[in-house]
Formats: sequence, C-alpha cells, structure tokens
Amino acid sequence: MNKFRIFLGVLITLLVLVFSSGVEMIFKSELNSIPAGVISQATILVFSALLILLFSRKRIIEFNIGRVRIKQIIYPIALIVLLLILRQLFSILFRSEDHPIAESMSVFQQLLFIAILASLSEELLFRGFLQNFLNPFRSFGIPFRKAKLTLPVIISGTLFGLMHFALMGTGASFNYVIQIVIFGILMGMIAGYFQEKYNNFIYAFIVHMTANFASLLLSAI
Repeated sequence: MNKFRIFLGVLITLLVLVFSSGVEMIFKSELNSIPAGVISQATILVFSALLILLFSRKRIIEFNIGRVRIKQIIYPIALIVLLLILRQLFSILFRSEDHPIAESMSVFQQLLFIAILASLSEELLFRGFLQNFLNPFRSFGIPFRKAKLTLPVIISGTLFGLMHFALMGTGASFNYVIQIVIFGILMGMIAGYFQEKYNNFIYAFIVHMTANFASLLLSAI
C-alpha cells in the first residue's frame, strides 16, 4: 500500500484548512459585515474546486456528478435524521449550548452559509477531493454486515469530524465540541459511504446539507 499517497492527501487537506483559516483572520477585520466563518468556507470551496479540477484533468482522481434517484436517497437521509435525533437527546441530557457561529446569524444567513455553503465547501474538500484521492485504497476497510466501510471513507470521515475541534476557538465548551466531533465523524462516513456506493458526489452533498439543515431546525425548536 502506497502510504505516501495517504499522507499527501491528508496533508493537502490540512493545508487547505489552515490556509482558509488564515484568510479568514486576515480579511475578517476589514469585512465586519460578513458573518464569522463565511470567508474561510468560501476559500475552502474555491481551493477544493481547483484541486478537483487539477487532479481530474491529470486523471489522478475521478469526480462524478450524476442524477439522484429518490429511492436511493431515502435511506441515507433517514440515517442522518436518526443520528440527529440521538445527538439532540444527548444535547438535552447534557444541556449543551447552540452552535456559537450560528447564534450570530439571521435565519436566512444560517440557511445560506451553513446549510448550503458550508455543506458544499466541506464536501468538495473531504469527499470530492480527499476521498476520491484515496480511492485506490478501497480494497482496505472494515466489513459491516452486507456493507463495507472502506479506508477512504474512514479517513475522510474521521478527518472531517476532527476538524470541528476548531470550534474550541469560538468559545464553545469542550462538551459541545466533543458531541459535534463524534457526530461529524459519523455523518462524514455516511456521506462518504453513499458517495462511494453510487459513485456520485451529489449523494454526499445531500447528506451533509440534510444534516446541517436539520440541525438548524432542531436548534430553533
């Protein structure tokens, strides 16, 4: 197994995250009217799209977008809803606070920047680029009943979840961040599994958007 490819894929992903955070810090003071996190998410989107375009042209990765069948999307959406209900129960049990960034946004901004922009940018980076970059390692993984969590799905999902430790810098409590990290890992693996199963990025995006939208809805109740 070419471990260097795994190292390179993870390194590029981390560099995009660090660079986007740097861009946010540089321009946020000059653009106070833009909600926190929007600049970094926009930066992630641009660089992820460029990486996908570059590596696709060199035939290093395969990035596919296709039609989505309603019957095929019901199951992943149901899994996400179940996962969110469980997370909501834990939030109530441990009296967790709301997302610190979402609290500073209007309802329209939450829908636009969290449900859509964040879902698209993060999926382009973690599933569109990283998971597809690690696609040669699909033969490695963990069997789960009739399914299989492959190494690319595990790595991209785990790294996506761990990324949310950055919320500690926004003043969020450790208890809240741990819940988000665990939920992020599971959600990332669900998104990655169905992208891989149907060889279609749209499934991953829909899973992520459903998770973010439903989270905002539940927090408003």
